[in-house]
Amino acid sequence: MKRSIIVICAPLLFSLFSIAHEQLQENYENTISYSPTVKIHPPAVHFAIALPLFNLFLQGYYLIRRKDPDDTEFLATLISSIAVIGASATGYVVHESIENMPLRKEALEILHIHETIGIALAFLFSALALLRILFHFKPVKPLRYSYTALLVIGCIALLIQGNLGGNLVYKFGVGVEP
Repeated sequence: MKRSIIVICAPLLFSLFSIAHEQLQENYENTISYSPTVKIHPPAVHFAIALPLFNLFLQGYYLIRRKDPDDTEFLATLISSIAVIGASATGYVVHESIENMPLRKEALEILHIHETIGIALAFLFSALALLRILFHFKPVKPLRYSYTALLVIGCIALLIQGNLGGNLVYKFGVGVEP
């Protein structure tokens, strides 16, 4: 008797579980679907953190060795500024598609802070590039020290920014496909 109940009920239970699983899967896929543009931000961000830090170490080396900035340092400044501006631009493009996702309140707050700091960093690194270009044509000490101070502030802000972005990804799963 038990065997016949199992033989009759097993296919019924299997089909019910399959239908429920398909409905859950469809609901899950409908709530979390990132646009392809989300994937352009992470590679840009890695360069935007590494290059300015390299530039800061290079600037520190030049100051310690009492060496005047040269073409290498000039190029490092321009490339790192372009990397930060590029990461900010990709973040701005991605922000809208992320913001429209169902996110927890904490994640949404961090996302807005992350966006604001990203825009500020784009302006800061634009100013750094401009200062470095000015220093190239008029090499005076106050300009160099202003540049160095802003670079330190910019790198600290980048590390804070990276921490916020890391929290969005690793704590809240933002931008990660299931």
